[in-house]
Amino acid sequence: MELEAIGKRLRISSGSSSLAGDRLTSLPDCLIHHIMSFLKARQVVQTCVLSTRWRHLWRSVPCLDIDQDEFKAAGSNRITEKEQEDFEDFTDHLLIPNNISIALLDTLRLHVSDDEYYHRGASVRWIRHGIKYSAQNPGIMHKESNLAFWRLKKLHLSGVYLDGSFMKHVSSGCPYLEVLELKDCPCTFEEVTSHTLKNLILENCGCNELSGITSPTLKSLTIIASGYYHINRLVLKAPAVAYLLLDVNAYFVKRDVSFDEMSSLAKASIYLRDSVGSGLSKDQFKLLCSVSNVTTLVLSGFQTMVISEEFPEFHNLLTLLLEKCDLTDNFQMLANFLQHSPDLEKLTLGRCKFSKDPKKKKGKARLSKGCLNQFNVRCKNLKLTEIIYEDDDAKKVVELLWSMSGDLPKNYIKLTKVDPDHP
Repeated sequence: MELEAIGKRLRISSGSSSLAGDRLTSLPDCLIHHIMSFLKARQVVQTCVLSTRWRHLWRSVPCLDIDQDEFKAAGSNRITEKEQEDFEDFTDHLLIPNNISIALLDTLRLHVSDDEYYHRGASVRWIRHGIKYSAQNPGIMHKESNLAFWRLKKLHLSGVYLDGSFMKHVSSGCPYLEVLELKDCPCTFEEVTSHTLKNLILENCGCNELSGITSPTLKSLTIIASGYYHINRLVLKAPAVAYLLLDVNAYFVKRDVSFDEMSSLAKASIYLRDSVGSGLSKDQFKLLCSVSNVTTLVLSGFQTMVISEEFPEFHNLLTLLLEKCDLTDNFQMLANFLQHSPDLEKLTLGRCKFSKDPKKKKGKARLSKGCLNQFNVRCKNLKLTEIIYEDDDAKKVVELLWSMSGDLPKNYIKLTKVDPDHP
């Protein structure tokens, strides 16, 4: 009797497991494909052994994430030559019409982790094959020419070598592309041109030949260039850009870089690293003028603002963050913003340099009379000024703001001291 009871429990448990499996298998294709979109490509293909229901589901996934790290041995930091060959063979066979339905792909991610791998050129070949095979297995027909194109909307490439013809192939074969993200990709193409692109991310890419970005539809642009990555000359023609993130070495901005045609820009974050010198360069000031129509502005790493040109009017600016900026110019940078930002509501000074003396100052800080007399505050609606500081010389800027309390009746000053050793 006891064995029978145990058997019943086992049978019930087994039945519940089977029922759970049937529930997953009985989901419509679109939901299963959504689940597969969180898996790497090799794992997606391996689902074919689960059951007859899953045997061919992987062939029509809308999102494909091909990652070289899947082929590394567990715990290994480097990929062997054999593992490289396995990765390349896998991808070659995957991206053919008899396997993945390339024309149905909405998103493609390709990550190459081995530094020596980009010179093999297989990645560009895979992109070309994708365009070629999608035309053989039509996804979307062009209304005018009746030619088939890849309906791909999102393309994420990491660690991939991209030759001079890459953008030409993408522009002609992927006319529906909306998101292009390139990370750690050595690039030799000269221009990015698109009539559909909405989001462009260039992160630590060797785009030394890039001279222009032209897109009437682009809304978000991110350029991150650490280390020695730089662009010699860049002209941006993207009037619909609403968000700009520029995180580069200060030397980058000293080159011929133009961001003038961004009439729709609302939020800009500009981080200058390794900034040295006695003041704001002419090119850096030109960059500052090009973002004068924003409502939110973040500036980091800017030096003292000794300039001869007229400071731009920031008529729309509501929120300003000055982070790790040099304000030892007797607060001229701060004065310029307070004078030329009439609608400013929130001001944050984060870890800025207030004194030329690197040592902590004790006692009451004093300002020069010339500094106070030069201020003509126009931001009467300033509601909050937050000062995040490390050393006691922040008292100097507090004294300055208190001296202007009559001109800033709504302003509340918040002080936050942080550990200088804390990042």
